[in-house]
Amino acid sequence: MKIRNLLFAIALLPWFAAWSQSAKNSTKQPFVAIFYNVENLYDTQDDPKINDDEFTPSGKVPWTDERFQTKIEHLGQVVSDITKPGMPDIIGFAEIENKPVLEMLVSTAALSKIKYGIVHYDSPDERGIDVAMLYNPATFKVISSEPLQVTLPAGDRTRDILYVKGKLNSGEMLNVFVNHWPSRREGTELSEPKRMAAATVLRSKLDEIQKLEKSPNVLILGDFNDEPSNNSITEGIKALSPDKSFDSNNLYSLLYPQYKNGDGSLYYKDWDLFDQIIVSGNMLSNIKGLRTSVNDAAIFKADYLLFTNKSGEARPNRTMGEKYFGGYSDHLPVYVKFEIK
Repeated sequence: MKIRNLLFAIALLPWFAAWSQSAKNSTKQPFVAIFYNVENLYDTQDDPKINDDEFTPSGKVPWTDERFQTKIEHLGQVVSDITKPGMPDIIGFAEIENKPVLEMLVSTAALSKIKYGIVHYDSPDERGIDVAMLYNPATFKVISSEPLQVTLPAGDRTRDILYVKGKLNSGEMLNVFVNHWPSRREGTELSEPKRMAAATVLRSKLDEIQKLEKSPNVLILGDFNDEPSNNSITEGIKALSPDKSFDSNNLYSLLYPQYKNGDGSLYYKDWDLFDQIIVSGNMLSNIKGLRTSVNDAAIFKADYLLFTNKSGEARPNRTMGEKYFGGYSDHLPVYVKFEIK
């Protein structure tokens, strides 16, 4: 009888091992990437090399140490809330003045426990606003990084595109791009060539990577100042709407379905989806490796990030415009979760 029980227990060992591994995988935290245009994260000091006079204590809307500190704490709260109870692994930012403001951000109570690494380069933008990336060194190892300079028509200056190559703990390689393309201030038609110039730079780097790597993992984050259906996205970098089948070497705009439903990340006359998450098709079709899906990408629309106007409509609760509002940003953050199989 004892021998029979022993043989039965031995027969069950593979099942218990599989169950244990399945349970372990089910509780594993996803790998999460965030993008957030934080609306003019300037310090309060006047930098004579850039046009930052507005964001000083003597500016049009006084930008004081107290207001700056409030904004820093607000942003730390937002970033930590998106992935509770976990923390994001990669955070792309737009409208960052310099590295010191990032150092203050990562030292907030909400973020300090992770000891985020910082990737930042000063860009030639006339207003001195840059893109940047934070990363959790426990889950993502930076191998290399570089700013990709964007040359605009007529010699205008704009933000660089940040490129970061890194490795996850699983051994998976990931190519990350953080973007903030030229605005529509001059109107869509006049400003479109500037965004196409940025798209050309990004597409050129993508082509270079694809020549060196077979089906590379690509994650593109940013405020493109264009919708997923605009020429700079569909023709410039060739990002497609996700459907039921995916080509590993194509790019797909994960938030396209939400865009088609009228959702957006900022509001100007109507909701716009300028803040986007674009991935390579292999991460949508692979059985093993780094995986995501359309359902794993979203706009973070916490109630406290919105205010209700006189017409009863919800809008982003921004920091300032013609006056100080004390809010968070004129954009909402977007995020995507990945599984590693």
